[in-house]
Formats: sequence, structure tokens, C-alpha cells
Amino acid sequence: MENGNEQDLVIAGSGSSGGGRFRQVRIDGYGKLLSDIDCVEFGTNGKSEVRGSLQAEKASINGSIRIHGAVRISDTLEVNGETKIDGDAGFRQLKGKGSTTVGGSLNGEIVDVEGGINVEGDCEAETVIVQGGFRIGGLLSGGIIDVTMYWPCQAEEIGGEKIMVRRSGLKSFLNPFLPKFASKQLKADTIEGDEIYLEHTVAQTVRGNRITIGPGCVIQRVEYKHSMDRDKGAQINEIKQL
Repeated sequence: MENGNEQDLVIAGSGSSGGGRFRQVRIDGYGKLLSDIDCVEFGTNGKSEVRGSLQAEKASINGSIRIHGAVRISDTLEVNGETKIDGDAGFRQLKGKGSTTVGGSLNGEIVDVEGGINVEGDCEAETVIVQGGFRIGGLLSGGIIDVTMYWPCQAEEIGGEKIMVRRSGLKSFLNPFLPKFASKQLKADTIEGDEIYLEHTVAQTVRGNRITIGPGCVIQRVEYKHSMDRDKGAQINEIKQL
């Protein structure tokens, strides 16, 4: 993106601006951007709204933001607070503390979230680390998927090379997506990977090479190639070696 000759856009206090191309966009307070934004660095502290799409090399969100279009960040998107994206989201790395909602699909290299993530479509990344909870409307896929549940998690399907799901022993903190007192479980139709370790998971089918079904799991069917271990309290309806 060629932004070397573009100016900066700064909103301090309260204000609005049209969209366009900029070097840096900085909002401190309350700001509205009325169309698409294309910049090198985007940062907001407070509350902001983009009535269009956002494209940047880096973006930092402190507070809350609503983006009515798609988001494309070529490097890192940092979220500290609440981010709502109506369209698709793409980035190299997402570092989130708080809640992130994506109305479309999410795609990146690294997803590292402490808090909640809600994706209506698919969520795909090389590495997915979640400490908190998630709700994925489609497929959650990654090379490594590492989940520590502080509240319920849900996906239609999960696929990865190494999948680890554990339940935190701590009391859950505020959940922005699901009932506050719901049990901390992962629910999925199908979970498939090379190496799988699951706790407190409810699934129709778990399929992989090396599978460990830990405490609190309710699985209808387990299909494994090399090894399968189970906690004595786990409920498994059918086990098949491939």
C-alpha cells in the first residue's frame, strides 16, 4: 500500500471525518469515520465507528469500535476492549483481550485471545490460542488449536494437527456471548486432527491418529488410527480403530 505521501488523520475529543487514504489514523475520545479507511497505522482509544471497511498494516483498539465493512490488517491487530466487525476479517496476527465479534469469516496466521471471540463464518489460522470462550458458526481450523475454557465454547466443526481443550479451574469471568451460568463445555459436531486431547467436550465424532478423551467428555463415536486413551468417567458410545 502506497501511503508515503498521505497525511495523518487525528480526532481528539469528539468528531467525525470522511474516509480516504492516510499515513496514520488516530482517535482519542469519540470518533466516526464515514467511509472506507486505508492507512499504514490505525489506533483508537475510547469509542469509534468506521462506516465502511478498514485496511491497514497495523491496528490497535483500546476501548470499543464498530466496523461496518471488512477488515484487512497485513501485520498485527491488537484488541483491548470490544471490537465488532460486520464483514470478513484478515490479518497476520490477532492479539485480543476482551471480546471480538466478526460477522463474516476470520483468517490469519496467529489468533491469540484472552476473553471471547464470536465468528459467524469459518475461523482459520495456523495457531489458535484461546483463554476464555468462543462461538464459531462454521469450521474452526488450525495447525495448533489450544483452548483453555473459562466459559462455554461452540463450533460446528474443528480440524487441526494438534488440538488441546482444557477447562480452567477458575471461576469464569463476564461472558459477552452466552448465559453467565452455563457450564464450561466445548460443543462440536465433528473434531478431527492428528493429536487430540479433550476435556469437558460434547461431540458426535472425534477422529484422529492419537486421541485422549479426558474427564467430562460425552462422545458418540471415536475413530482412531494409532492410540486412544480415555478417562474412566468419560462417556463414549462407540470406539473404532481405523
